[in-house]
Amino acid sequence: MAAAAKRSMSTLSMLPLWRTLFGIAQSTPNAICIERNLHRMRPAPNEVTMVTPRTSATLTSAALRSLVGLGGLLFLFFLLVVPSQESRAQSLALFSRNHPELDWRVATTDHFEIVHPARLDSIAARAAPIAETTYDSLATALDTTFSERIQVVLTDQDDIANGFAALLSGGAVTDIWVHPTDWATKFSEPSPWLRTVLSHELVHLFHARAVSSDLGALEQLGIPGFWSEGLAQYQAETWNAQRGERWLRAAVLDDNLDYDDGQSLWNGRLLYASGHSQVRYFAQQHGDSTLTDLLHHRSERLFGLLETHDFETAFRETTGQPYDTFREQWRRDMNVYYNTLAGQIETLDSLRTDTLRVPGRGVLDLKYSPDTSRVAALVELSPERPVRRLYVIDRSAGERHMVAEGPIEPPVAWHPSGRQLAFSRRARGPSGSVIDDLFLVRAGGSGERRLTRGRRTTAPTFSPDGDRLAFAGSEDGTANIYAMTLPDSEPTRITDYAGNIEVTGLSWHPTQDTLALTHVGPEGGRTLRLYDMAADTAAVLTGPSTDDQRPTWSPGGTKLAYTSLRDGVPNAFVQDVERGTRRRATRLVRGATVHDWVPVDSAFGAAEASTKEAATEAVPGEALAVSTTLSKTEDGAFLIPAGHRADSIRPSVPQDYAAWRAEQPPHPIPTDIPPDPSLIRSRGDYNSWAGLTNRFSFGLPYYFSPGSAGIAGLTSWVEPTGQHALNAGGNVSVVAPLEDSEVFASYTNRQFAPTVNVSLFSASSSGRIYGNDLLVQEQTGGSLRLRWPLDWWARPYTSTALEVRLRYVDLTPLDRSEFVPGPGALQAPRGGQQASVRLQWTRRHRPPYRHTLVHPLDGWGLRLRGTAAGEVLGGDSSFLRGDLMGYGVLPGLGDQRLFLHGRVQAQTGSPFPQDYLGFSRYDAIELPALSESAPFTLGDADRVRGYRSYALGTRLAFGSAEYRIPLAQSLGTKLLGLVSLGRTTVSGFLDGGGVWTGADLDGATWRAGAGVELKNALSVGGLRIGHALGAGRPVLKGDGTDWNVYYRVQTALPF
Repeated sequence: MAAAAKRSMSTLSMLPLWRTLFGIAQSTPNAICIERNLHRMRPAPNEVTMVTPRTSATLTSAALRSLVGLGGLLFLFFLLVVPSQESRAQSLALFSRNHPELDWRVATTDHFEIVHPARLDSIAARAAPIAETTYDSLATALDTTFSERIQVVLTDQDDIANGFAALLSGGAVTDIWVHPTDWATKFSEPSPWLRTVLSHELVHLFHARAVSSDLGALEQLGIPGFWSEGLAQYQAETWNAQRGERWLRAAVLDDNLDYDDGQSLWNGRLLYASGHSQVRYFAQQHGDSTLTDLLHHRSERLFGLLETHDFETAFRETTGQPYDTFREQWRRDMNVYYNTLAGQIETLDSLRTDTLRVPGRGVLDLKYSPDTSRVAALVELSPERPVRRLYVIDRSAGERHMVAEGPIEPPVAWHPSGRQLAFSRRARGPSGSVIDDLFLVRAGGSGERRLTRGRRTTAPTFSPDGDRLAFAGSEDGTANIYAMTLPDSEPTRITDYAGNIEVTGLSWHPTQDTLALTHVGPEGGRTLRLYDMAADTAAVLTGPSTDDQRPTWSPGGTKLAYTSLRDGVPNAFVQDVERGTRRRATRLVRGATVHDWVPVDSAFGAAEASTKEAATEAVPGEALAVSTTLSKTEDGAFLIPAGHRADSIRPSVPQDYAAWRAEQPPHPIPTDIPPDPSLIRSRGDYNSWAGLTNRFSFGLPYYFSPGSAGIAGLTSWVEPTGQHALNAGGNVSVVAPLEDSEVFASYTNRQFAPTVNVSLFSASSSGRIYGNDLLVQEQTGGSLRLRWPLDWWARPYTSTALEVRLRYVDLTPLDRSEFVPGPGALQAPRGGQQASVRLQWTRRHRPPYRHTLVHPLDGWGLRLRGTAAGEVLGGDSSFLRGDLMGYGVLPGLGDQRLFLHGRVQAQTGSPFPQDYLGFSRYDAIELPALSESAPFTLGDADRVRGYRSYALGTRLAFGSAEYRIPLAQSLGTKLLGLVSLGRTTVSGFLDGGGVWTGADLDGATWRAGAGVELKNALSVGGLRIGHALGAGRPVLKGDGTDWNVYYRVQTALPF
């Protein structure tokens, strides 16, 4: 140990950051496991928190060199690794709960290994021909092949309409969610879901392989996101409403094509639409062969030692023009096309409308209560705060109240009594899967009740008498209509559909047992149908080519209003069920989605129909409740006359400006590919260990001083189904290989109900501000961690977890002889062996919000932790510590908030001095980089702002109150193109608490400090850091009156 204590801190302290960032459980009380935490969909995965101690702290030269090394490695990590983390943002290995109940199988074809749960054997037979047909098409079109088989992982554990693809160092992987219930409403592609998503993700892999060169998989980091998605859509999809037209049209008409401005809820869709349009336009202008040449273009680097692909250079040299010139030409032609179109189509101003004032920037559904006195509005608040909420609005008083929130899917339904609302919301189902289920809530917002569990539901609708509730439910990829008798009966299936069928948009007839619905067939075509429940028969109302959705009955039950996407944007149509006729109700340039047919209503008035002919087609005074895109950034809600008839003249645009829309790749992928089990060469059990794939491996030389030089390296391995993850790294010193070399390894297993993490290490991995210095400790040992996500008291945006950690470590404080105690009663740090166990329970509510880093608008958390160490296995310390922490964010005026935070601790026994309980002189240094619940910290003690001394004891009570006022969205500052100052908040605070020993409150040290603090979101190369500048002073008599100015870097929430 004496030799080890001489190790250079500059080399050793690189390891804690690696362990933190790569999910290696450290031998500190706050170790993290990335594979354990990332699956919980952190809204901002690259936010970190650090604290820079006050400059009065004296750091040894070795510690200062350590911090420089940490900063360099931090930059390298976010340059190389974070982009790939984000590319895996929807992967199984990160987001799915553990599923030990699954029996994984593998089916092998010529070019693919299709990994799937045993229950999806038939889906594998459907995926095989899609994958092989897509492979053949793309190999020819993009002049690219794979020497190894591509892994395709199929899953239906979660009800998610998405896919993911990554070209790793060890091979190509794509994860596909099958059987999503909502794909038919979010996509308008005329092909089945499996064909659409699998072909799309395979294009990403071919694109990544085509541009790969001497840098291997790292070449993917240079692919612009819009171009990547655009190429995937061009090769695998058509130009259609939901994936292109409606989003691009709104942005062009607003003259705002920026999908990175953070101002629109639909910026993500605009990125896809913009990229898709550009690639089609490129192919039409330059040809598909030039598109392929662009992918295969290489540039020489490092005096010809490397050949790499650079998008900007490849674009310029293959087309003869810079990309910026091309984009400007594309933008001008899009302007001509869409503005010519807009000049021939009616606008909202041309209709007689009544504006509905609803909260939120996105309108998802509008439903009037049976007596029309209230409106249920399902909205999404804003791009900064993408929270879905269901409001009930009192139309006469103009008041509104929230009745439910969370990932609610439209439509919602009123009970005929007007006392309840039914809706479908994504929630945790069996085995923790994310599933859409039915909920019922009182119109006042109380008494929320879950009606189904694991049914994959959508589109609830009540019977006219209110005794029954019908909905669409899906099982094994087949949707059927179910009905249940309220209040508590089990759902009964009333249709007998089979195969790849989806059902959406149910609407119960006002007086009969007839349901209007949207039926999605095996080939992806959508038709409106009427289902007679008594006769068990269905009548088809519309054909599959017009993409008609969301039918709603007229009050008299003779007509249906529905939304059609045949124009590329949604517009309203009305079908006369008795006469068999239909009319176009709107042709708005930005579209109109029908939500409800409102009976004659005093607020809207008994208005005249827009034409005499229309007066026969709807009762005068009836209205359609519609939403429309007012701009790229906002929806609006309106009532329009139900009898309105829109102009039926189809607008025209010169072919030169419209040709890009019809451009097709020379080797198109068929839209409907039949199953072909003969393509499967073999089937068998899946060996998850054999599926371990190298994510990346690299080594880099380091040099901090003549005595501190060597090679440091990392390797990371993942398994596509998420059952295993392995990370390892270390450094080999060329000066003292036996003394200064270090190693660590971490293995994560997710084959059981808890996530299991095992870590082994021999390194300098624990640091904290202690006394006036940075204390770094060499640690040799290991830990075992088990973590259970708990679905108790499940609520939207709320998570609960239980964690157990066993740890054994041999500690040696480095540079112990240089310890400077500083103000307070700190003792010199002590080394030795420690065997400990920690039990932790955490529950937290945190709705997504862009500025949570510095100014959360709501949320609360509670954490209970117990730690015990004993003199077993040679342990040199024995103690028991309890720790309870909580916080809450309360509403203030407007966006102002009151933040409350409290903590109590108690311990008995004799821990090492550096593990003291009490108030610190400095704020804790926190690095929650890619973790949510267990940040890496340098120190865990609280500080009463306004004080700069330690206070130690065995009992602690601490509380803090801050009133936070937002000042500015951004300070408009950008340095070197990398550093910018964003959201800024000012707060007044009051901290207080006491530290004492045992029951001796008379000897307690009490503190109270008050002051002001300016918080800001600092962005450094895309890495977001919360930092603050403040001033505080003691407020208790005898503690002085001097103001203490400080700087710290911390998030606004403690966990």
